[in-house]
Amino acid sequence: MIVGIDVGGTNTDIAILEGKKFRTESFRTSEVLQNLSNFIRRNFGDAVAVGIGLAVWFIDGKAVKAPNLPVIPALDLDMPFVVDNDANCFAYFSAKSLNFRNLLGITIGTGIGGGIIADGRVYRGRGAAGEIGHTFVGGDKRCRCGGKGHLEAYFSGWSLKNIRKLIETGEIYRMEEFNLFCRSLANAVMILNPEAVAVGGRIGARLDERFVEERVNGYLPVEMHVAVKRIRDDYAAAKGAALLALDAISQTQP
Repeated sequence: MIVGIDVGGTNTDIAILEGKKFRTESFRTSEVLQNLSNFIRRNFGDAVAVGIGLAVWFIDGKAVKAPNLPVIPALDLDMPFVVDNDANCFAYFSAKSLNFRNLLGITIGTGIGGGIIADGRVYRGRGAAGEIGHTFVGGDKRCRCGGKGHLEAYFSGWSLKNIRKLIETGEIYRMEEFNLFCRSLANAVMILNPEAVAVGGRIGARLDERFVEERVNGYLPVEMHVAVKRIRDDYAAAKGAALLALDAISQTQP
């Protein structure tokens, strides 16, 4: 049994891999975050390995900031485990399921996360590569990370009221905040030149990929056209965390 855990700003999702099949469940993050290690031991103490995706910035191997979590959880486990940014986990699952080796993964939920897959592997830079939600798009609106003018301050679950209703009615696609999001994606595509952009998360998975793809490519030279794929799986990041844990233990076995 390999367990993947995605600790987001609102929900903590669990994906349990047994053989080749996943089973899933979800908890409120507020219920598990104060003592994540005890939660894992109590519920998954017999796991072979655990992968944990956190909405946290990692720099040089250290957790340095969690803009959408009240605390950065300490982990003390007596089983093999790996920890990564939750958007990296999402991107890894997306690349595996879509069969792309070069992909930009974008999660939109409470905040915006980004993960990069380069030649089939997670690209982390010093640790926090892909944090598109905290790129500067203009203005002085305060972001939860402490900065100003970041994309997440304009387009995210916490910054837009009733964002799900805006998506359901289609109004979101007429808003300047959506343009800011698509321009940011286009800028990232110009730098990374991925085969595809995967969009998911509890809000991102509800966006119409046709509108996103059309708007993003409208900002790009025709030679840089990119496919946009919606990942309609709220447990994608948790599944990616499980796959990263599986890879980690596979590499240690003879």
